[in-house]
Amino acid sequence: MSSNFSQLLSQLLYGQLQLRPSILKALKILVDSNVAMSLGTDVSSLYCPITLQEARENVDFLQTQAESWLAVLLNVYGTVGLEARLVVGDVIQSWMSIAGEQVCFHSKEI
Repeated sequence: MSSNFSQLLSQLLYGQLQLRPSILKALKILVDSNVAMSLGTDVSSLYCPITLQEARENVDFLQTQAESWLAVLLNVYGTVGLEARLVVGDVIQSWMSIAGEQVCFHSKEI
């Protein structure tokens, strides 16, 4: 995802509440499907337009975006009601699964 596209999606997550469920679902599918394909998971029953190598490259790229997306998703998580937190939490879990050690969250001292 280009930074402009990521920025647009982030803005939509914050400002267009009616689009939030669709964007969250897409962000989860983006990670989960590429991870599954990169691991060689049997997706023979699915239409698979990319190769195993392309899926691995996609996951590598998504890992570089994980810290930014996790920051956005955690901010969204903090603004939604209890009923929506499960959905946002599932997306956070997907992105955390690829984040690796490069993701570092800092807490502010009070």
